[in-house]
Amino acid sequence: MTETYSGMRVRVAGDRVDVERITREAEIRVAIDFGAPREPGLSTSIAFFDHMLEMLGWYGDVAVDATYAHKTFRLTHVVCEDIGLALGAAAAAMVRERIAGGVESTGFALGIMDEARALSHVSFEGRSNHSVVRDAQGSRDSHVEDMLSADLVAFFEGFAQGGRCTVHLRLEQGVDPHHTWEAAFRAFGRALRECWRENPRRAGRTAGVKGTLD
Repeated sequence: MTETYSGMRVRVAGDRVDVERITREAEIRVAIDFGAPREPGLSTSIAFFDHMLEMLGWYGDVAVDATYAHKTFRLTHVVCEDIGLALGAAAAAMVRERIAGGVESTGFALGIMDEARALSHVSFEGRSNHSVVRDAQGSRDSHVEDMLSADLVAFFEGFAQGGRCTVHLRLEQGVDPHHTWEAAFRAFGRALRECWRENPRRAGRTAGVKGTLD
């Protein structure tokens, strides 16, 4: 099944969702693969961001592919936001695909890495909103590896918009910026895994009582 969703081309084929987003600035292609475990295909031009997307897939039990080819300027904020928009659309497409048979649609998880800890809650119910609370010392540093921490927040904002979902993320503790943000992506990946979990008792139902993701 192929459809246009929020200006993006979304294709669902079996256990795989592909999304293509083409703008004046760039060509973005992402995929979420629920099939057999494999290595992800990640080339966003930002090393740490690629690593975080790897974590999202690792803890979400999916393979995440993401490529970003800029046409004008390589702006890391735009890279993260655009990838977030496309991945959000892909994640929502799989939720929609599973509603008839029953799917959780909402998920909560804790993520840790060494001294760092984060909490995430995600709900797919047609409401685009995000909250990223950066209590941890490591989350307030301006840079993490080869990117800005603010650009990672832009990813979650884009994901919520593209997926028409609510994303809550609380970076509770952590000193090392790498550990702190990795704990966040681990929590986020596990929360998404819960969202996608099949539940026959919820057949035809969504997380919101209105019963639709529109």
